[in-house]
Amino acid sequence: MNNLAGLYGLKKDFNLSDNQIHKYNRFVEFLSVWNSKINIVGKSTLFNPVNSHILDSLQITKFINDAKSKIIDIGTGAGLPGLILSIYKFKNVFLVDSNIKKINFIQHVSKELDLSANIIYSRIEDIKDKKFDYIVSRALANLDKLLSYSSHLSHKNTQMIFLKGKKFQDEINFAKNRWKFKVSAHKSLSDERGRVLIITNLKHND
Repeated sequence: MNNLAGLYGLKKDFNLSDNQIHKYNRFVEFLSVWNSKINIVGKSTLFNPVNSHILDSLQITKFINDAKSKIIDIGTGAGLPGLILSIYKFKNVFLVDSNIKKINFIQHVSKELDLSANIIYSRIEDIKDKKFDYIVSRALANLDKLLSYSSHLSHKNTQMIFLKGKKFQDEINFAKNRWKFKVSAHKSLSDERGRVLIITNLKHND
């Protein structure tokens, strides 16, 4: 299956327009070209990038209702899931990474696809005085570390959406040594072993 066919296969489930599909296809093309020169994503993920990257990121949209929500993608890497959310409909997305090569890629794609993404070249810990409605991430760190990153970026109603693999329950159990939070785990649409974790009410353990 080619990438366009795979993307059109997602059209109904996510109510995608032809323009969105075109932009997702161009994103995959950019990713393939750049990845041949600098290591942005694992090469194995490009065998089926629509599943590995587009669907994996798009599933987050099922948990964000308001298109005006302020969203931060921490450790965005290749712009995943941040750029995918920006293409979808979200206009207030912030993408943060401390790797300048990946930031250059994100800036190039954002300009070429005419996206409104806010791109920040920074360590997550150095972002000050900003709070977000949603904090999203995938393939960055274990849950305990993600919660540590998220704690200073959250307000009382912030929701965290983290894409996790088969050891998600071990990560939840470990994180509870340091944090109090509510969590729900939803089956991943891109990997049957994975889960989408929705976390709210984050507080330090006393």
